[in-house]
Amino acid sequence: MSGHPVPIVVQNKETREFELDEEALRGVLLRPEVGDKPVCVVAVAGAFRTGKSFLLNFLVKYCVNEGSPNWLGDPSQPLDGFVWSSGMEGQTAGIYIWSKPFTIYAKSSGKKVAVILMDTQGTFDTQTSLRDSTYIFALTLLTSSVTVYNLMNNIREDDLTNLQTFSTYGASAQKEIKESRAFQNLLFLVRDWSFPRQHPCGHEGGQVVLEKVLGQLGEKAEKPMQASTHQRLMRQGLRQSFEKLECYLMPHIGLGAAEDSNFDGRPNQLSPQFVEHIKLLVPRLLAPERLVVKRSAARRGQPATGEELVDFIKTYMAVFREGKLVEPTSLAEMTARVCSNGARNIALEVYKNAMNSIVNPDEKSYETTLLSKQHLAYKRDAVAAYLRENQYAASSELFPVVHEVKEQLEKVSECMREVTPYATEFLLQSKNCHFKTYIILPINPDYFTIPI
Repeated sequence: MSGHPVPIVVQNKETREFELDEEALRGVLLRPEVGDKPVCVVAVAGAFRTGKSFLLNFLVKYCVNEGSPNWLGDPSQPLDGFVWSSGMEGQTAGIYIWSKPFTIYAKSSGKKVAVILMDTQGTFDTQTSLRDSTYIFALTLLTSSVTVYNLMNNIREDDLTNLQTFSTYGASAQKEIKESRAFQNLLFLVRDWSFPRQHPCGHEGGQVVLEKVLGQLGEKAEKPMQASTHQRLMRQGLRQSFEKLECYLMPHIGLGAAEDSNFDGRPNQLSPQFVEHIKLLVPRLLAPERLVVKRSAARRGQPATGEELVDFIKTYMAVFREGKLVEPTSLAEMTARVCSNGARNIALEVYKNAMNSIVNPDEKSYETTLLSKQHLAYKRDAVAAYLRENQYAASSELFPVVHEVKEQLEKVSECMREVTPYATEFLLQSKNCHFKTYIILPINPDYFTIPI
């Protein structure tokens, strides 16, 4: 097997708090084969002991074998990859990603995409606290481009309730930000589907079931349920929160596999029907024509890169540590901050590149008045770039962080007027700067510094 699982979010044994292993995260997302390629993140989330890691290993196998017609390989070989077992004890704690990003050509763009596979700790049951469940599920939804919501037997009201916090956030965010949904794609994967006679296993049957579950409270439903306002808003929120909602109904793995104490995931131990649907399900998630690229929070309409994903996860983790997770408005503010910080970084690059372009190494000096004039013009350009790139700029009254970061940008651009001799790295520090930044300017010793 090419690669291995890498823990990126781990639980401290003493404090029980989740912590980010940034070095491990960077070790995967900043690998040379990722570079500045668009990133696709496929995550599996759901309740404790429902076969998430087992399922994810079929995705690993598909990628390792590059989606060949015989990607399942030798049917007598055990299923390797993310740690899994068929017993009662959970195997995954925190969040893991596969150590080797897989490069796949996306047919929609004709470009290479770095595919990241993510495994998550079981949630929403008696084995996991509500806080930990919310923590893990929130981070999964916010960082993935496709979340597989792994359920057993059917889609129940409790399963929808477990998404309520996030759908509420999505609905409120969508109300103000018209360009995009709060989250990307969610696939309800119903394992051991209980009613195959009513609705056959597969995607088509799943879509019918999903529409019944989400639409049975609507005016157009054949037999509308008598439901509370809460239930109606929950379903409305789900539709408004995700760019795409899908459902796939999976058959049982087979009694032979379920009752075999030596079951190790060999395809020839599984029921033929289960194997048939695995061959259909996995390409729905990973085939070149179906890849869903992670959307950048900083660059409107652009795909996220591995480096951006590192920054996203760091920001989300920092907010979670502050205990703001449970409030939907805090999640909205958190996403606005991520977007604003990303837009600020783009704007600073605009300013720095413009100022660098007017510094001529062959000249002995640069007129102070002219440099100050150019500084003001480029500062305006940088602020304009910030507002253009930040999709929350139009809602600054609802998201004060937009104005806060804009002020930071203006103050930092003032700090950056101080140019550095000898083209060396100089750490700019000022009472007026809210954070530190580096700038490299190609200038001669004869160049002078403009006082701040």
